[in-house]
Amino acid sequence: MTKLKVLILSDGVPGHVNQARGLVHWLSKRYELVCSEQTVSLRARPAARVFLPYAFKVRGIGANVGKAFYRTNGLDGTPPDLIISAGGNTSFLNIALARKWSVPNVFLGSSRRLHSNDFAAHLTLEPTGEPHNIVMDLVPTGTNLSEQSRKGRLLQDSVQQQAQQPLYSLIVGGAGSGFVYEEATWRQLGELVADLSDRDGCRWLVTTSRRTGNTGEQLLRKALPQSVLADSVWWGNEPKKVMSSYLGAADAVFVTGDSMMMVNEAIASQKPTVVLEPGNARPSERHRKALLRFQEAGYCNLHQLGSGVPSLPSNANKDNRAGDLVLSQLEKLIPSLQRFR
Repeated sequence: MTKLKVLILSDGVPGHVNQARGLVHWLSKRYELVCSEQTVSLRARPAARVFLPYAFKVRGIGANVGKAFYRTNGLDGTPPDLIISAGGNTSFLNIALARKWSVPNVFLGSSRRLHSNDFAAHLTLEPTGEPHNIVMDLVPTGTNLSEQSRKGRLLQDSVQQQAQQPLYSLIVGGAGSGFVYEEATWRQLGELVADLSDRDGCRWLVTTSRRTGNTGEQLLRKALPQSVLADSVWWGNEPKKVMSSYLGAADAVFVTGDSMMMVNEAIASQKPTVVLEPGNARPSERHRKALLRFQEAGYCNLHQLGSGVPSLPSNANKDNRAGDLVLSQLEKLIPSLQRFR
């Protein structure tokens, strides 16, 4: 079988590059891959974002754009069979290299002033109305469920979790995407943990994130009943990447809805997932529609903090379906993929 050579262009932003890696993970279920990753940086961003959308309308400009507006290393070797990237700062080089090498390219996320036709396939959560657009059920995360479960079992052993006692995870973000966390919000999070502990007899794994902030962490620590915490990570005090092990160990996952990537990682764990929202949350229409669509598809339940105790959803195993749908549509838009099967 001929191996599919894939190049990921990374802007160094975890939320972006993880989407590209997630798509590669989906591809690896159907193709044998050789994947390389190149970190790039866009020069003169304000000027580039204004000039390049117009420049790409001119034939033959592709190779020159990469030289003029990007810092790159190691992109002069053998061309790949497919280029993948996410994040606006990679989009222009994605197009430039695809034109230079005459290879198909895939972009995930908002294309800003560019068009879906600039890519062989443009993957979004909301339809753009353009012919090369693929609307995803979920953002690809690259979750390896077997490895996640292994890490989860190790964590369960380390916290001496009793076999019959439920273990829940709380994944906490912070301000952003129209979500505002006030003192009352942190208190409501603590009350939710206490109420669920009383109802279900569960213990908790709690982790904050970069966006939580010291003030938020202090208020949340004060609000949480310490006796029910099996393990916790306070990012501002001692950052530690525990997302995979916390998701693998949990019987149910509670995640704040400010980060689309955190929500998608929780859903991809295929554990019952509840997405939490402060009562004053005002996400963008695009963000709101994505969360509502996840709920309507049965991937999660949405719950407003301060509105009682939520019931746990019974998530079906749908992550594989989301990936299969995207791959099938990719093969229609990029027929050359068929020869690598």
